[in-house]
Amino acid sequence: MPLTQSEMTQQKIDLTRIEAQVNHCFDKADAFFGVRFKRSHSSFKQRGKAAGTAHLYKNELRFNHFMFEQNPDAFLNTVVPHEVAHIIVFQIYAANAKPHGKEWQAVMKKVFGLLPDRTHTFDVPPLKKAYSYYCLCQTHEFSQRRHNRVLKGVEYRCKKCASPLTRIEKHK
Repeated sequence: MPLTQSEMTQQKIDLTRIEAQVNHCFDKADAFFGVRFKRSHSSFKQRGKAAGTAHLYKNELRFNHFMFEQNPDAFLNTVVPHEVAHIIVFQIYAANAKPHGKEWQAVMKKVFGLLPDRTHTFDVPPLKKAYSYYCLCQTHEFSQRRHNRVLKGVEYRCKKCASPLTRIEKHK
């Protein structure tokens, strides 16, 4: 469903807040390392379960607007530094550092003064069309994309019980 004019205006305001925090994080890193890092482009293109992603080779940060709206201050103070830290580490070490390795953790702690946490506590958006699968311990909801991968032969396993996930067929 397309955004209304009001929603588009609010997204622009929110993106301005994100960009200000991104620049603030880069300024902190510049001061800490004594160099000027190349600034990243930011957008609200992130979808699904991730709060944000750093596209290292594109020097691009993508953020999830659905999650930002839940708690903007928490998002700005945790997710934005998390993603900027990935870009900083990449600009220093190139592809030689692990995504949440010791270099990234050091940037989170020493530059941003944050615990290097890999997960968020934001609610994820509801799936537009969900497909139900089950394992030995619970049911799982799959997105259209993940369901299509199953149809092409990809097998998924439960992270808790390690059993394969099987589609719950809907009876007509």
